[in-house]
Amino acid sequence: MPDITIVVPVFNEEENIYAFYDELKIHLPGFELLFVDDGSTDGTLLSIQELSNANKNVKCISLSRNFGHQNALMAGLQYATGDFIVTMDGDLQHPPSYIPGMIKKLEEGYDIVITKRNTTKNISGVKKMYSGLFYRFINSISDTYVEPNASDFRAFNRKVLNSILLFKERELFLRGIFSWIGFKTASISFDAPDRMYGKSKYSFSKMSKLALKGITAFSFKPLRVAVLIGLVISMAAFGFGIFALISYYQGDTVPGWASTIIAIMLLGGTQLLAIGLLGEYIASLFVETKNRPLYLVDKKINIE
Repeated sequence: MPDITIVVPVFNEEENIYAFYDELKIHLPGFELLFVDDGSTDGTLLSIQELSNANKNVKCISLSRNFGHQNALMAGLQYATGDFIVTMDGDLQHPPSYIPGMIKKLEEGYDIVITKRNTTKNISGVKKMYSGLFYRFINSISDTYVEPNASDFRAFNRKVLNSILLFKERELFLRGIFSWIGFKTASISFDAPDRMYGKSKYSFSKMSKLALKGITAFSFKPLRVAVLIGLVISMAAFGFGIFALISYYQGDTVPGWASTIIAIMLLGGTQLLAIGLLGEYIASLFVETKNRPLYLVDKKINIE
């Protein structure tokens, strides 16, 4: 077996730590397990510490606070030492039983192996609908195709890792980055089981924020669409102005407020939409120009 590093960001997953490690041992004879504790407030770090005391292949980076899933993933990648790297969640919804098949694909010559969810137990219909709409929307406006239903459960080789580490973006959307780099990719489908313990940490607001990152990081088309809408409305307003002027001189004008209110609301709404989109891009630029670190490490376990 090649050297394999399993990178696992965790946040308040105290009850899953031992179960996750035991499941990995069933399917892999040898591996480096690198937990990234993303500012957990329960006993997650203590459980990792106890596990790492008895197993030197278990390592951990504890961040000073919660920096978010994407930043925690990047932290783990920067400390990964294996020839092959696997990123996955620690709640067992990314089944470790699929890892040997993913490694086999890498040994066959693929650089990246992504996984796509067929189904996820106990996921709400609203979440499914939101996810589907997001992938349709981002692929319709972006020059980089993002595989629908792809997860952060993936395997890749050292060449890909070195390429990912070249990215210095602060507004991370790793699913888009892995698609953008363009190496030889295979995909595996899987059925995600229900969580063994705890609740999902990906709230609707966090999903929305990640979606917005993906849209602004890989496409300028929303701004162009806003410009196009503004152009169309301006042409319509210009035409309406000519019509109103002709009607005035013909004496056909009728006092009324409905058309005025509709025009004001339509124009105002379009302007606010365009300004809002522009604000999102400016905010992203603001974050990038500050050049703050993606994360801060508070503690390292079994890492030189």
